[in-house]
Amino acid sequence: MSAEEVKFVVDTMLGDLARWLRMLGYDVVYSRKLMDWQILRIAEKDNRIILTRDRGLHARALKKKLKSTLISSDNIEDRLYIVAKKHGIRLYILCDKTRCPICNAPLVKVNKDQIANEVPKPVYERYYDFWKCPKCGKVYWRGRHWIKIEEILDRVRKRLERNVQRIEQRIRSSQGNNI
Repeated sequence: MSAEEVKFVVDTMLGDLARWLRMLGYDVVYSRKLMDWQILRIAEKDNRIILTRDRGLHARALKKKLKSTLISSDNIEDRLYIVAKKHGIRLYILCDKTRCPICNAPLVKVNKDQIANEVPKPVYERYYDFWKCPKCGKVYWRGRHWIKIEEILDRVRKRLERNVQRIEQRIRSSQGNNI
């Protein structure tokens, strides 16, 4: 399964991670109402990776031969790093692939005039590109928060790069010792 095809089911303690993964364009089942048995069933039925903070759920998933990643950190950067390192997800927001962070539906780019009455006037006047969720109706744009989002993703990408460089260095060192 390629990184683009990866699908997740996320437990109730990782709602922020679910929203971030949706913004990155990944199909993520998440609800505060999901019980552990439902998460296991969804993962099995839809071939989804379970992301959880619950050690018991993680153990039951592995016992059932399901893919599961235990995430212990409270920090979103750590959480994204763990998922990217283990599952190779893309850490860039591609506007044509992004999903609604609230309901998971793929967002649709809309003409600015279509949403004139749905956003505050200063937002309408300041921004040109808008996306709308066809399911829940929420409208999105690249506002000031976008800078913060990009900074977080950039730090995670750099952390992954440093990790790869360390691994490559170890490989080179071990090969040099074998000569």
